[in-house]
Amino acid sequence: MIKFETFCQIASSIFKMTNSQKNTNIGNTPKRKRLKKPERINVAKSWIKTYNGKRIISGYAKWFGVDKICAINELKSIGVVIPEILEKQIINSHQLLLEQKNEKREKRNSEDAAVFLLDSDENFTFIVGYTSNGFPFGSTHEEFNQEI
Repeated sequence: MIKFETFCQIASSIFKMTNSQKNTNIGNTPKRKRLKKPERINVAKSWIKTYNGKRIISGYAKWFGVDKICAINELKSIGVVIPEILEKQIINSHQLLLEQKNEKREKRNSEDAAVFLLDSDENFTFIVGYTSNGFPFGSTHEEFNQEI
């Protein structure tokens, strides 16, 4: 028979193991993409020294997982000189992209709403279909009111 103290020790070690496993399962996202702004700016100072690419804004945005407007603002706060023309170009393209997404979303929502419109007329609340001769059949207004 197991002593109560031994049982408690085993139980506590199992509990500690399951809790530590829960905390370590953050996911596959790299640490650099989970950083908050102040931490990101500190890390970016050393990252800029090692960056060899030509497009620093795109590189920063990809490396740290932020959008390009955020990358511009953070790079400016570090002291990187960004040409005003390039900044305006990126902001305009970002706004255009957002507008396109909104238009696509509105189009999709209007199409979804059109699917849910019920086919009805003066005789039927809901027309299920049409006969081979073209006459509608479905739920009449009287039947619909009786069911409610």
